[in-house]
Amino acid sequence: MAGLKEIKRRLRSVRNTKKITYAMKLVSAAKLRKAQDAVISSRAYTNQLNALLKELVEASGAAGFTHPLMEVKDNVTKIGVLVIGGQRGLCGGYNSNLHKKVEAFFKQNYGAITSVTIGSIVLGKKPADFYRRTKKEISKSYEDLPENANAWPIEEVSRTLERGFIDGRFDEVYIIYTRFRSAISQVATAEKLLPLDAEAGLVGGSHAKEQGTHESKSMVTMFEPSVREVFSAVIPRILSTKIRQARLDAKASETASRMTAMDSATKNAGQLIRKLELTHNKLRQLQVTSQLLDIIGGAEALK
Repeated sequence: MAGLKEIKRRLRSVRNTKKITYAMKLVSAAKLRKAQDAVISSRAYTNQLNALLKELVEASGAAGFTHPLMEVKDNVTKIGVLVIGGQRGLCGGYNSNLHKKVEAFFKQNYGAITSVTIGSIVLGKKPADFYRRTKKEISKSYEDLPENANAWPIEEVSRTLERGFIDGRFDEVYIIYTRFRSAISQVATAEKLLPLDAEAGLVGGSHAKEQGTHESKSMVTMFEPSVREVFSAVIPRILSTKIRQARLDAKASETASRMTAMDSATKNAGQLIRKLELTHNKLRQLQVTSQLLDIIGGAEALK
């Protein structure tokens, strides 16, 4: 059993750690409110834009034209993957769950197909480290990202993927990120970005799909100056909007995971402190009892 000095040292260490984890929990909770509001408000816009896409596809089909970003390739051999992850640790299983999803995506879809080439664009230091650790090729990485997710290079990434798909460098493009459901529920997700699919555009679950379907049935949209011009202008914006939505989801998920992890760490530190205090008190009691017995024994010896 450790001595009193060692237990006191551990108590100081755990108490200091508890202060840090509690402070990080409070900071994450404050950030989560803003991040959650951003996700919810952005989803409404994204779903409305995808409802518009569905109407545009129907109108353009009747007019006999389409867009290069919606072209389905027959022989898929070149894959583009956009991975959006975290910058730091201390966020529970957020990073590891995303990395497992990336690994599973590679093995499930292309592990046995040697003719497929995969080009990855990585947003975040942690997924970039994972790629290097597992010896996966990175086409481009953005690791020094600012705290404010609105300052991330989403437009640049969107243009890179758009040009790559149109130029034939990618036959399909996927995005892997963590979808935010609630403060206690986040799910690592892989979704197809390109070619754009009007039927698979809504985000936010079945309720969002039902709402989008109801709204599309209840509205008749007129496109000015023409369906073709609106179609050409909206399609690239839908791609960048989907990436922006994934970025907001990823940021909110990381913040929620960090808040939950720090809350759990604070509680565990409190339990450990109570155990150490109990052990300290028992040892101190034994020490005092031993000293009293020595004094009594010495007094008896002097008689």
